[in-house]
Amino acid sequence: MVRGLLCLLAACAFTPPTPQAYVQRGPASGQIVNPLAALPVECGAATMGCLPGYKVAVASATRIAIELGGYTLVDSELINAELRRRTTITREWTDGESARGEITATEVTGLTWLDLPPHEQRELLAAMGIQGALHVTVSMTRPQGMAAQRLVTIEVTVSRLADGQLAWQSLCNVPTGDYHSEPYAIDLATRCALESGTLW
Repeated sequence: MVRGLLCLLAACAFTPPTPQAYVQRGPASGQIVNPLAALPVECGAATMGCLPGYKVAVASATRIAIELGGYTLVDSELINAELRRRTTITREWTDGESARGEITATEVTGLTWLDLPPHEQRELLAAMGIQGALHVTVSMTRPQGMAAQRLVTIEVTVSRLADGQLAWQSLCNVPTGDYHSEPYAIDLATRCALESGTLW
């Protein structure tokens, strides 16, 4: 009882638990899956409040860590640039008297990465010399019976392009509420998923 009182006075109850990454290796583990296509970060299916800024932050942190781990990444924006064509059109105009001028407009045509069916996505990546894909998912769910708390889950997956076989996957959960703000929980879960010594 004395120990419990001392712990209460020292705010032991407010010490957040240390997050732990759950790492799984698949059939493509240890094989060359480099370079990787860094695909757009996605929100989990049952996610509530997955803001665009969260996805941008997770994408930046993930890509830095993956590159430091020895991978070469091709960003999805570069993939979009391969798919889309920009055309600059210049038109002259006149008001019929002395005023004349030019109007220049840039027209973008073509599909984006997400517009392509899966088999065409794979064909495009293979044509670019890409060996694997980096998928990152942000999920924010509300645990049952915890109205003021959310569970942030970051899932990072590297798979082989040729057959979709898993190389490795790392997942980490961090709760919000008493311990962490939502943005900090996302940052912490991202670092946790990527700092596991078993990945490198």
